[in-house]
Amino acid sequence: MAVEEEQASELERTLFAKKMKKLKSIKKGSGTELISVYVPYGADRSSVMNQLTEEKSQSSNIKDSNTRKNVQGALKKVINFLKRIDFNIPKKGLAVFSGNVSQQEGKSDIKLFTIKPIKKLETKLYWCDSEFNLKPLEAMARPTEVYGLLTIDKNEATVALLSGKKYEIIGQFKSRVAGKFRAGGQSAKRFEHLRHEAEHNFYVKISEKMNEIFVKDVDKLKGIVIGGPGMTKDYFLEEGLLDHRIKAKIIGIVNTSYTDESGIRELVHNSSDVLKEAEVIREMEIVQEFMRNVIKTGLAAYGEKEVLEALRAGQVKTLLLSEELEKTVFMLECPKCQSREEKIAKSESEVTGRKCAKCGAEMEDAEEMEYIDYLQEMAERIGAETRIISTDTDEGMQFLKAFGGIGAILRYR
Repeated sequence: MAVEEEQASELERTLFAKKMKKLKSIKKGSGTELISVYVPYGADRSSVMNQLTEEKSQSSNIKDSNTRKNVQGALKKVINFLKRIDFNIPKKGLAVFSGNVSQQEGKSDIKLFTIKPIKKLETKLYWCDSEFNLKPLEAMARPTEVYGLLTIDKNEATVALLSGKKYEIIGQFKSRVAGKFRAGGQSAKRFEHLRHEAEHNFYVKISEKMNEIFVKDVDKLKGIVIGGPGMTKDYFLEEGLLDHRIKAKIIGIVNTSYTDESGIRELVHNSSDVLKEAEVIREMEIVQEFMRNVIKTGLAAYGEKEVLEALRAGQVKTLLLSEELEKTVFMLECPKCQSREEKIAKSESEVTGRKCAKCGAEMEDAEEMEYIDYLQEMAERIGAETRIISTDTDEGMQFLKAFGGIGAILRYR
């Protein structure tokens, strides 16, 4: 299958979004010392390496000594990384970012980050600025499948968009429908007419918002689920105010107790049968399966030490990792005997034991890797599936708090 036709997996899209969020948060104010390098598959090796070497040479002209040191250090990391992987560029291309991420004036903490694009990269680019250039990747992050959500009762309504594992509230409405008891001096007929008029206007506002939001992306819309207590949701649909293309997308009507944001969460939880293809439902189900194995079968491991042991022994069937895991794997190399060692820590300052166990020399930083990437590669080598668990669901938050955000469903004990 051609590269441009390949669909990114759920894992690839989740890791992509996580890394994009992290890179967007890194900014250097007025300093232009953050390097972005985009290398498409099939790019000429000598052309790319020569440009980077030339940029490193030209950076010696930078007047500010700190900026000069940081730019040269970032370029050195990029060049060494591309040499280390022997310019083996993935078929969808590769984006490499490097720069000083320290927020302390005068302090240097140069990091290197890589992103594997989820669609074929067409752009070849070198960029140095006060923030990483993410424009070629941002278009890839737009959702391809979404669900519409509506909770409604006679007093209020909430419209939301479910994309991947996250929902976004796009409209909240309060009705002006009067209670069942009329004010003194008002005829029953007049009172009922005003109530029906207010109810109709309430439905019109909701329908206009849903039509405005959903019609333009109707091809991406996988379905719409409507919830709420009582019969208001049915009366709303009977009004026939939704665009026919939107109405055709309704896949479920579900009872919920609430109609505010908590009602949206309840709607997602109560709609697992109709939302079974949504990522958020698959996430909830895999965490529930993990917890059942912890309690009932014992075919589960959790905590860093136990999960790493299970991975090395090939016991892991499914690896579960919270998106909130922020550790880094630091690869150290001895300059004398070339022996290597891995250290797992939240920051470089926490890395201890830098003396080479073989010859006693001071070991140097050779490579850094995000902990999630490191564990995912271990799982891939033994044929295990990896699932990234968000903290947007109750199950995901419980997994992070109760199990430290790292767990595994095992093939055997």
